[in-house]
Amino acid sequence: MHCHIMVYIRIILTTLLTLTCLLGDNFVELTQHPLLKALTDNATHAIIGALTGIAYAVQFHDRTSNLLGWFLIFICFAISSLIDIDHFIEAHSLYLEDATNLTRRPFLHCSSILLVLLIFYICTACLNYFKTSLTFGVLLCAFMTHHTRDSVRRGYWFCPVGHTARMPYVGYIIITVLIPHFLVYLHGICRSGPVQYFLGQYIKLSDNYRISSGGYRYMNV
Repeated sequence: MHCHIMVYIRIILTTLLTLTCLLGDNFVELTQHPLLKALTDNATHAIIGALTGIAYAVQFHDRTSNLLGWFLIFICFAISSLIDIDHFIEAHSLYLEDATNLTRRPFLHCSSILLVLLIFYICTACLNYFKTSLTFGVLLCAFMTHHTRDSVRRGYWFCPVGHTARMPYVGYIIITVLIPHFLVYLHGICRSGPVQYFLGQYIKLSDNYRISSGGYRYMNV
């Protein structure tokens, strides 16, 4: 029964994510008023972030409290929206016209951030810093969905290397839907037996970890 419920939840969330992408993007294209256009665009980012956060957090529901689950979802929702604040920081202005007419992409839209977050996510998951790894997981969900949606127009920006080609629209939808499931799968690999055995062998060779001190730290967190 539990597996069946999870399947239904995934189907519902996938449908909602796809509809949010389609409806939000079309509404942005049809809207002419600059303020309404900006608000709609940011709201679409936020809703996609919230749904992605739910899709990610719900797969850890049996190992987390309700409070932690809602916290993770809120973080994903908030960060997905707040990423765009860098437009105003880059413009050194609170005026929307200045923020939306920059000559270059602002710093939080550098996709190299994804690589840094991914490294921290893998490290904390492997070492079983469970809550910390989930926090990095929802940060990745927020940044990855935001950058992927923006990549339809401009591609990914991996500074200082440069920009990729623009993402096909269908590819953007597929990647957005798969992001939370990929991160959960990656978390599972980090906690798998072979990876933990390898880490155990490495830690046994380190002078900083002694059995007499109560075991290996990554086992006790």
